[in-house]
Amino acid sequence: MTFRNLELSGKTALITGGSTGIGLETARLLKGRGAEVLITGRSSDRLADAAAAVPGLKTRVSDAGSSEDIEALAAWIGAETAGLDILVLNAGVTPFAPLGAWDAAKIDDVFGINVRGPWLTVQALTTVLNEDASIINIGSIAGDRGSPATGVYGATKAALSLMTKALVPTLSDRRIRVNTVSPGPVETPAWSKTGLPDEVIAQVKTDRAAANPLKRYGRPEEVAETIAFLASPAASYVNGVELFVDGGLMAS
Repeated sequence: MTFRNLELSGKTALITGGSTGIGLETARLLKGRGAEVLITGRSSDRLADAAAAVPGLKTRVSDAGSSEDIEALAAWIGAETAGLDILVLNAGVTPFAPLGAWDAAKIDDVFGINVRGPWLTVQALTTVLNEDASIINIGSIAGDRGSPATGVYGATKAALSLMTKALVPTLSDRRIRVNTVSPGPVETPAWSKTGLPDEVIAQVKTDRAAANPLKRYGRPEEVAETIAFLASPAASYVNGVELFVDGGLMAS
């Protein structure tokens, strides 16, 4: 493998939920390797901050759980680009709560953003995906390892992994590759959105770092490197896999 295999010059990428954390680090990396990068998010302020942090990014306010926003996004992509070569489905929510703390509306909201949103996004963008494009779903080890607090969130990520497998034969006639990257615990702003008290988050972080074979949390840029690999020609024969970026947690 040479560095040339990892270059993305002439490629166009869309990253949903690209204004912070793993999404932003991926945008920074893909941009640095020559791609034109477009990102979405729900907050215009965070998108403006992302554009300031990574000059040259194109941004659009878009709610990953809104079918209307998704259709408008597809029209925007069609007008702004010559088609997508890379689609990173990163937008999602990470609410943690035990059995008994959920109601139907909250469950519907999480599944709407984490499952329905990615499916409708691929469906809407099919016409603007170029041949040989790469789709990367951002899953989680929570989709493969159950715990009392992550049951609903984990179920959405398990569904996303199955979505990858379903899309492989669906898009194979256009040589579009579809893979899942499933991070383990990573230090991102998403922790502040879990709904857990600060002291609980601190204890969870300590416990999970201690349980990891590498005895630490992952960094967003480490996950971004894996995404960039799958987006590149170096991964031209990698299709339909779920790749864990977890320091060996799934193997322990």
